[in-house]
Amino acid sequence: MTKPRFNPDLLTVPLYVAGRSIQEIREKYGLEKIVKLASNESPVGSSPLAIQAALEMMTEAHRYPGVGDVNLRRKLAARFGRGFTENNFLIGNGATDLLRMITQAFTFDGGNNVMADATFPMYRILTTTFSGESRIIPLLPNHRFDLDAMLAAIDDDTRIVFLCTPNNPTGMIITQSQFDYFMSRVPEHVIVVMDESYHDYVTDPSHAESLEYIEQGRNVIVLRSFSKASGLANLRVGYMVASAELTEYARHALLPFNTSDIALCAAAASIDDDEYNELQRKTVLNGRDYFESAFADLDLQAIPSQANFVAIVSPPLGSARLTELLLQRGFIVRELTTFGMKNAVRVSVGTMEENMAFAQALKLIFETEGVAA
Repeated sequence: MTKPRFNPDLLTVPLYVAGRSIQEIREKYGLEKIVKLASNESPVGSSPLAIQAALEMMTEAHRYPGVGDVNLRRKLAARFGRGFTENNFLIGNGATDLLRMITQAFTFDGGNNVMADATFPMYRILTTTFSGESRIIPLLPNHRFDLDAMLAAIDDDTRIVFLCTPNNPTGMIITQSQFDYFMSRVPEHVIVVMDESYHDYVTDPSHAESLEYIEQGRNVIVLRSFSKASGLANLRVGYMVASAELTEYARHALLPFNTSDIALCAAAASIDDDEYNELQRKTVLNGRDYFESAFADLDLQAIPSQANFVAIVSPPLGSARLTELLLQRGFIVRELTTFGMKNAVRVSVGTMEENMAFAQALKLIFETEGVAA
């Protein structure tokens, strides 16, 4: 039997490894109670208004998506202001789908994309998928982006620079002064993608305001998501903000009916759920503060985070061993090798009860293993 021809670039694409599921760990270890702190999901469930909107739209489940897309884009435009219209927004099946569209749209004929070594792995995966070259820049010792090194890696064939703020998995931000410096030096032909999926959890007033550059007509694309702050990870709704010209061009990579009206109407409803949004944000910020304090009490080295997770670097026992011991006790965390960080784990903020139980589990593990944190 003659083998089909395989795309050699596709064969080199590393598979994205999702966080371990509750069902998988329950079946493997025979545990009843599992606490999932691996995938940066909402600790308080989904927006009630979003759930109600989704249920009401289920009566139209036999129809192809229709009005949900334009309605959500108009609502986002009204919420953002700045003179934006629905034409400045593009909706995706989660932010990852938009990353696919952007990479497909601009990475061709051997172009290269610049990105950090410890960041969301889909930037590198998608660049390889579309036959591009990934130029990988190590983070600085303080876990921030090395923007000077990124600028130095750009040449005439660079298509995209991927920036993530707060960065996944470190939780570190790009400040306004850093971004202004970068934008004053980046060549005009380069697309700057600002992945701001964790924007809702930022409390640092120095965080970069990227939307100003879209108003100025610069080649900046901002990505945000309803997965985290609206608790809609399973419905897969993300959006990009850019100039109308860039948005219309990226639309050529949009798959037909890529997101359901059920999901789109839920996302639109979540925007107005002020009570949920306040509870969700407060829960995350309190949990984040608790983690940083608890980890300090255990003498663990944690990176100060502006996201809904905290990364622990160089933990006792090593990240792989510690992750396994936590799994055996029913706690799922994210070992970060596939995110470009050796010997580190990322812990998502849960409910306060889950956070406290996790900190206690860490303490017991260290005591049982006879190591000092």
